[in-house]
Amino acid sequence: MEVRAAHLLRIALVFLLLVSLCVPAYAETPAEKLERLKQEQKGIEAGIGGAEKDRKEAQQTKQYYAALANNLKAQIEALHEDIAAQRQSIEQKNTEVAAKAASVEAQKELFEQRMRGMYEMSRRSSLALLLGVEDITQAQRFTENLQRVAESDTALVETLRVEEAALETQRAELENQLEALNAREQELQDTAAAYSLAMQNADAAISAAEADLAASEAALAENQQAIEQAEREWQEWVRAEQVEFSFGGVFDWPLPGYTYVSSGFKDVRDVWNNGNLDTHRGTDIPAPAGTKIYAAAEGVVSTTAHPSYGTAVKINHGDGVVTVYGHMSARAVNDGEYVAKGQLIGYVGSTGNSRGNHLHFEVDVNGQAVSPWPYLKGEQ
Repeated sequence: MEVRAAHLLRIALVFLLLVSLCVPAYAETPAEKLERLKQEQKGIEAGIGGAEKDRKEAQQTKQYYAALANNLKAQIEALHEDIAAQRQSIEQKNTEVAAKAASVEAQKELFEQRMRGMYEMSRRSSLALLLGVEDITQAQRFTENLQRVAESDTALVETLRVEEAALETQRAELENQLEALNAREQELQDTAAAYSLAMQNADAAISAAEADLAASEAALAENQQAIEQAEREWQEWVRAEQVEFSFGGVFDWPLPGYTYVSSGFKDVRDVWNNGNLDTHRGTDIPAPAGTKIYAAAEGVVSTTAHPSYGTAVKINHGDGVVTVYGHMSARAVNDGEYVAKGQLIGYVGSTGNSRGNHLHFEVDVNGQAVSPWPYLKGEQ
């Protein structure tokens, strides 16, 4: 149930993400749109990771139950051999019991014949019996012999009956053992059916996970296209709103008193902390949170928020020259405002993709990032 619920949740999320890609966000700025899309991308990637994990776990579950089923199959085959041997033993015991029963019946018949003979002899007159023997001692011996024959026959029949009862007990024990083997076979068959069902469920989970992967990968492709479009819109924001006056001066340092540069122009960095490298477009200047940031030169302000730059200010200086100030904690200027060189425009922060309080200072010429040093040193 948990796997199915997770599967349905991921399908719903992918559907919502696909719908969001198709619905225009009229109130969004380019940077806000880019930020939203990148957050959605993280959600899609998490969904892909979850689906891959589900598929792997389902495959492992299937392999586990397949191994159990193979072992169980071998157990059932061995049990069938035991059952066949047990049935053969019972058949042999049945034959022995039948033979012993026949012996009992035969001995009983002989015993009854002797008893009838003795009975007939007892009916003769005592005188005739005495006349048939030479003396009284011989008569007594004859009577004793008859008694011994009767006792012997009785003992023999009783022995045969005891042996027959023992064989019956053995046969009953064999029958009980066979019944236990049959019950064990049924138990194994039930377990095999449960394993088969578990493998079917694992197959269903694998199919569901693969469907999740396909849907998420499709959503990821759509999202990536949207991100690329949003990146283009960001670049258009950097290049847009060019002022008509000509840029003629050099830049002032935007953070007076803080000159240490932690990351320079074109430094290669792992900006997302995930192994994806990029080339730094500007210069990072560390400073405490709230440190005042000043316009490097006069121009017209444009503001936005960006997933990497955070709260940002752009100043168009004319002749295609633009400066960007990123990771601000707050802005001190508004869109369309004209600022003079050295005017307060914001405060140092750590918004966006930042690992600490600093100013990202960037110079763009006709939309392309360039080194700020020639402008700062008056060598342009």
